Amino acid sequence: MRYGLLAGMLAFGAPAAADPAALGAAVYAEHCLECHGPTAREGEVGDIRGLGLSTVTSAVRAGPGMMPVLSLTSEEIAAVVAYLRGL
Repeated sequence: MRYGLLAGMLAFGAPAAADPAALGAAVYAEHCLECHGPTAREGEVGDIRGLGLSTVTSAVRAGPGMMPVLSLTSEEIAAVVAYLRGL
């Protein structure tokens, strides 16, 4: 199901391209939701909604704690931060 949303957004020219938060929602659903939950307040580190771009980038690239290293583009990481700010 997670992959269906992302595939659908990409297949139809995605409003994600025009709206970073929409892309961020899709990336979050695919890579983050399972551990951080739908409100981004769950998991080992708790609330991640207020994290800045440099903090999220470092976490994605280094995979601290139990978090795996993720292969996301800079655009995808920035989009996730935009999505988190809207939660």
